[in-house]
Amino acid sequence: MFFRLGSKSGPAVPPLSQAHQAISAQLQQHQQRWAELLQQDPAAFAALEPEIHRCFAALADQFAASLLAHAAGQPTLPQAAPKK
Repeated sequence: MFFRLGSKSGPAVPPLSQAHQAISAQLQQHQQRWAELLQQDPAAFAALEPEIHRCFAALADQFAASLLAHAAGQPTLPQAAPKK
């Protein structure tokens, strides 16, 4: 089974082993931009906070998709159990 993010033509869901690295890189980029924005305009925090929450929700969705793709590629418990 093949999983994509967002739509049938979206980017492939990264393997679970790579999901953390990809999410960490994205978060680092956002964090740098947010810090620069707040340095320039501390009053922007009120508008920035909901954006931060949306970003973390999207990153959580990406990780959940990778976890689902990983689980889908594994044998189910009854299939993995040794036969007697």
